[in-house]
Amino acid sequence: MTEKDKGIKKTLQQQPTYRLSSNFTYRMMLRIEEEARLKEKRMELRMRIALILTVIAAIGCIGWLYGKTMLNALRTSTSHLLGHISLDFYLPIAGALVLLFFFNRWLRKKYGHLLT
Repeated sequence: MTEKDKGIKKTLQQQPTYRLSSNFTYRMMLRIEEEARLKEKRMELRMRIALILTVIAAIGCIGWLYGKTMLNALRTSTSHLLGHISLDFYLPIAGALVLLFFFNRWLRKKYGHLLT
């Protein structure tokens, strides 16, 4: 063995040894799981924001394009059906709820694995 090899061996023996705690793996896995959970929550928040913006945009576009026509049709249909009771306020909300119900089902089928 040369002098150089002995010096390297001696230096390596003098270095302090680092010992990992007994539950290092468990704590590391907890951190990884927590980070994955936070990433899923961020993705879910982005999906909710995208859903809200999409619904607002869709309602706005439909209202802008067909608002007057729909309002006139709604007024004539409600006046023929019920006479004095007006459904001008409740009918569009009911239609929006039905659309949101189907959109929610579609999203849950597509991204349901992220909700659990």
